Amino acid sequence: MEKEMTIEQAQSQLEEVIKKFETETLPLQESVELYAKGCELLAFCMDKLDSYKGKIEEIDKALASQRAEEFNGNGQ
Repeated sequence: MEKEMTIEQAQSQLEEVIKKFETETLPLQESVELYAKGCELLAFCMDKLDSYKGKIEEIDKALASQRAEEFNGNGQ
């Protein structure tokens, strides 16, 4: 899989894999290969989402800490 792929590109490719399964009758070998590609794309997307979630949580913590400091500073 491309290292520079975006989550949007991976999602688009995953949608193509799903569409192919839904609309075509595939030989077993091709089905297995396509399934493996789909699993790889899904794992990539999940990893990216987990990374974004972590970044959002860090931002939220920093903002909460900043607000707490401002509140404590104003209350004294």
